[in-house]
Amino acid sequence: MKRLASYVFFIVLCGLALSLPIKERKCLREKVITFPDLTTDNWVKLHPNESMDMSAATVCLRFYTERMSLDPCLFSLATPSYPQDFSLRWLSTSKQYEMTIHSFKVQMDGLVFNNNQWISLCATWDANSGLAQMFVNKVASIKKAVGPKVSFKGNPVITLGQCQTQYDGGFNEHNGFTGFIADVHVHGQILTIRQIKTYMEAKTKYKHGDYINWHNLMYTIAGSVQVEGKHQVTFNSKEEQQ
Repeated sequence: MKRLASYVFFIVLCGLALSLPIKERKCLREKVITFPDLTTDNWVKLHPNESMDMSAATVCLRFYTERMSLDPCLFSLATPSYPQDFSLRWLSTSKQYEMTIHSFKVQMDGLVFNNNQWISLCATWDANSGLAQMFVNKVASIKKAVGPKVSFKGNPVITLGQCQTQYDGGFNEHNGFTGFIADVHVHGQILTIRQIKTYMEAKTKYKHGDYINWHNLMYTIAGSVQVEGKHQVTFNSKEEQQ
């Protein structure tokens, strides 16, 4: 009986180990991350090589969705000091993008959000000026003041497809994302307008992130999230039409 109980216990432990999310490092060039259904069990965590100490930041990514949730979250960076240190989401009721810096929120008007079309987005914030700006498909918002003028510091938890309401967790289904996310890069500086334009045009020589680099990415996926080939969809750029 003891031998049987030990065997069952071993099988259970093996099953739990196989079901745990696995951390991987890969080049995701020509890849997309697919979020197939709306649940708080689906998420992706990005793991930087070092702790964060940045007085400025630029986050760039591309996404493709049907907007099945109320306020889908694209990017969420939490630190022990701020559960939403840098987050990006779409507000479906007011039809605005919302950017959160050090848990202070600001909305950006007049920027495109189309279902079933690829959207390229870059967001910048500078601690020296306290100003935030967003670029969506090569259209820029005005600059707006948000958050205290302090640097990003600490060991961040970076999540795609969910907005964190606390450090390392606390997901809300209203902020869940379904669709594709690709080409995520985080820079410890404000990119120039030319660099952002190059990224928006999906050119192969755009500047890769020095903090999070899609072409050398350490990540963990959970739930039914999958990494798939870019051929599943297109960015509809001149480069890909050749």
